[in-house]
Amino acid sequence: MSRERNIVNRLKTDLEGINGSSGGYTYDLSGDDQVIIGDQFNPIRLPCLYLFIGTTTTEQAAGRTLLTQYDRTMTAFVVGFVQATNDNPGELMLRALDLQSDIMKCLESDRGLNGYCSDLEVAGQTYLGGELDLPSLGIAALEVKITYRQDAGTGT
Repeated sequence: MSRERNIVNRLKTDLEGINGSSGGYTYDLSGDDQVIIGDQFNPIRLPCLYLFIGTTTTEQAAGRTLLTQYDRTMTAFVVGFVQATNDNPGELMLRALDLQSDIMKCLESDRGLNGYCSDLEVAGQTYLGGELDLPSLGIAALEVKITYRQDAGTGT
């Protein structure tokens, strides 16, 4: 397996650890079908998360990167969906913010992804589903930048 696959699998495992009962989480995403890697948006169980991978880039910084290694950055996207529990104005946006907070807390608590990376940074934005033709859903969209060092010519 590639290091990138290991990183993605670890992200999924960590996100499935959002259980609504410990760590100050609001939602429970621990079900087998609630965190999905790279599939179409088709939320059949709410709340749910979709994990997509964007670019992976290589950098060699003079004086910092070893000649036998590369510094890499992988960008992952986590998109989560929730539904409102009542008709109060703002409820859907607030629930999307709670989901975004759960995701950020989760990922930032394992910044090294169990040793697969050196660090990660998370940025998020929330949407009302109606803006994207998904009425009655709140959406949290997060970008995760994962940095790691790769040995030249190997998967480690």
